[in-house]
Amino acid sequence: MKYLPLEFFGGVSLIIVIMIVAGRAVRRPGSPKGPMWQYIAGGFSLFVLAGVLYTFPPHSVVLPGLIMVLGAGLFTLGIAILGGGYFSFFGAAASGMAAVPFLMTPTPLALVHVGKTITCHIRGYRGHEVSEFTADCPDGHSYDFTKHGFHDFPGGEVPVIIDPHGVFKAEFVGEENVTVDTVGGVLGLIGAGGVIAAAVASRRRQHGQVKHVVKPPFSTGA
Repeated sequence: MKYLPLEFFGGVSLIIVIMIVAGRAVRRPGSPKGPMWQYIAGGFSLFVLAGVLYTFPPHSVVLPGLIMVLGAGLFTLGIAILGGGYFSFFGAAASGMAAVPFLMTPTPLALVHVGKTITCHIRGYRGHEVSEFTADCPDGHSYDFTKHGFHDFPGGEVPVIIDPHGVFKAEFVGEENVTVDTVGGVLGLIGAGGVIAAAVASRRRQHGQVKHVVKPPFSTGA
């Protein structure tokens, strides 16, 4: 989480470069051509890979972020070729809906089934609300947490959910809402599937001769 600014700005920059360079072919006049289904499948595979690298040890943060951005580029490009027109923008939205669940959902869902809750003490707690802290736990381990917003822990005590086997990252109670994350993840995947279905319907309706993809204002490519 400490790398969030790097991931955000680096990821946004990278996906812009991908869409400028790789997207030149779909910005040419006429019906866009290309291995659309291979791009979509490749992007989805990279979402899964990023989720695996983030969820399981060593719980890398930067590498999954970069892989997910590359996957988003391929996923968006495939949908853009498939649907043409404004489906480059719809595809970008679909890539977000399809990618996020693979990072946000697996860990809290797994901890519900294999985790146990222990009471830990926040190191150096001075009675103030905190957004970044280290929890020293009776199992002999310390866990670092960084969250948006501030949290109040009376007495500096925080309940932490850990995986006794050490596979999944620890979370403090209330850090994630498993029900909301799970429902949101399912709805995101359904939404992404809906965009792909709409792109297929659009292409069939126009007998494969879809309009060329709208040229992004930041691009000077042909």
